[in-house]
Amino acid sequence: MVWQHVAAATERVVVGAGSRQRIGELGDALGMSRVVVVTGRTLRERTPVIGEVESLLGPRHAATFADVREHVPATAVASLVDLLRRCDADGVLSVGGGSPIDAAKAALHGYDGGATPQVAMPTTLSASEFTPMAGVTDDATRIKGGVAAPRLTPRAVILDPEVTVHTPERLWLSTGVRALDHATETVYAPEDDRLASLLAVEAIQRLRQWLPRTHADGADIDAREQLQVAAWWSVVGLAGVTVAPSHPLGRLLGPIAGIGHGITSCVLLPASIDHVTRTAPARVAPLTAAYGVDSIADVAGACRDLVHSLGLPTSLRDAGVGVEARDRLIGLIPEEWRSIVDAAW
Repeated sequence: MVWQHVAAATERVVVGAGSRQRIGELGDALGMSRVVVVTGRTLRERTPVIGEVESLLGPRHAATFADVREHVPATAVASLVDLLRRCDADGVLSVGGGSPIDAAKAALHGYDGGATPQVAMPTTLSASEFTPMAGVTDDATRIKGGVAAPRLTPRAVILDPEVTVHTPERLWLSTGVRALDHATETVYAPEDDRLASLLAVEAIQRLRQWLPRTHADGADIDAREQLQVAAWWSVVGLAGVTVAPSHPLGRLLGPIAGIGHGITSCVLLPASIDHVTRTAPARVAPLTAAYGVDSIADVAGACRDLVHSLGLPTSLRDAGVGVEARDRLIGLIPEEWRSIVDAAW
């Protein structure tokens, strides 16, 4: 069988405690002299992370944009584009979860088509820093669209587990389940990317091992680093494979219900695995070893058990999704996926 792997445009990944100290070096290597830091208000106002980042940038620091919110409202992206133009920015450093990183991608797309380099330093496990796509939500309709282009992928990524200790536990763990979602749907994607699937299986095994450990001890830096690497490997295939049905369902549900994509994965992934087990069982077979079970019929249950063990919701109702949001979601999706929503309810 002929297969292919589509590589993302990431040029360099620096991993390990204290790796944030390489910010200046990476900026210089990419020719960044007027850098805009992109982040959220919580990191800016309630942690020392952004202040330290600004100090590490030194004279390269042009401005900080801290108005990014969950699901990246289009108005925030427009404001960021305006700031980049006022600063004549030649680089962006995004710090935080998927929202600041996606906001930076979308703004750079509007600024100069993505020619300006981005360095990303994530504080969650959603792994947006390794993908060429950015989700942007229409402020009026709450429907998420977005942009995608290879050059939008951050050129360099800093995986420093020490900066993640400020991330709220629920956000950290749920984005870990988001990484599990990436990896799982990569394995049963129809494109059969052998390299991505190999790394995705390893990512699933690491996530199953290290998420409970970091749940038990949030200060375990080694566990956090292991999870950052697992999140990286979970998305190696996303530039070239079709991840569904959990991903497109979650993309719609998150803005409609006002919940994070990590939580959408918690409630939709097990039901999505069950759906694929019924409709394309051969594609689920490689997941048995990854999830530590003997039968494909047990994969979804193992996933659901892991989510439950982390103290996260396993149903739409547990996640606070109301009937109105559920029904709106059902009205937007193909008929063959409606049973997934029913099972997750």
